[in-house]
Amino acid sequence: AGSDAAVDAFAAVFGALGRRADDADVDAAVNELREALAARGEPDDGDGDGVRRELATGGHLLDVAEVFAELAAVLEASPRTAGATKAFRTKGTIRQQRCYKCNHQNDDAVDNLAVDELARSAPAAALVLAAKFNAPDNVEEVYRSAHAHAAKSCDNCHAQSACKVDLHINKRPRALVLSVGWFATDADPDEVTSLCRFVERESIDASRVFSAEGRKAPCTLDLLAIVVFKDAHYTAFVRSADGEDAWTYHDRRSTVAVGDFEAVVTRCRDGPMLPYLLFYDALIADPERGLRYVRCDDGGL
Repeated sequence: AGSDAAVDAFAAVFGALGRRADDADVDAAVNELREALAARGEPDDGDGDGVRRELATGGHLLDVAEVFAELAAVLEASPRTAGATKAFRTKGTIRQQRCYKCNHQNDDAVDNLAVDELARSAPAAALVLAAKFNAPDNVEEVYRSAHAHAAKSCDNCHAQSACKVDLHINKRPRALVLSVGWFATDADPDEVTSLCRFVERESIDASRVFSAEGRKAPCTLDLLAIVVFKDAHYTAFVRSADGEDAWTYHDRRSTVAVGDFEAVVTRCRDGPMLPYLLFYDALIADPERGLRYVRCDDGGL
């Protein structure tokens, strides 16, 4: 029942935005959604309890990634919207491989340890360093390294770090959410610039964010939106759905055309506005205009 109430409140927010309600009505709808999320579940059920406690008192200390995860949990828990977050889900199994020296399989190796992830995070500092020194030279490896599993020593030949631990992807996401962790809100504008350009400069293979082995046929995703933070307030830059390099800035009900991505970078630098969530998607566009259709090997766009 709590999830259904939150789904109704979520729909009400979009309804208020769609009918161009005034600020007071939109604020009221958002506040009802916050209260519905806070009331969901038992008060001591553990998972998500801290987030809901904070939502109950206003949610001012919450990271936007935490709120996104709570919204996803609501959509998954309701039969009406259970499939809505499937596009973001990555599923796989963690495997400890045999020793590369003696081929021994450790006794503590666990096969098929399930992994089900909604989003991945990485420190902003790691992205900035990668942008500045081109090592690594791609977003996928930065996020993969942030979640790397340490190799195990072999029980048989005692070789150190000889048994690699990796993640085998069973289902990769059709859309991807990456979280950026900032340890201060007064970031250097040059670092913000470097990070923004790094995360947008090339397409990414979603499966390689989670596993170095990837998939035989890549599913290429491009940066679609950035949620940014400044002065205790989240706003967003969103790319044109046709794949063109044309961006708009969204602040509450206000939508302003920004221009190309370099204009986004300039605004983020001048704020500075700190990128907190990165949304990647397969951009659907007209091939005759030099833009591409992207189809994943599992049949999804």
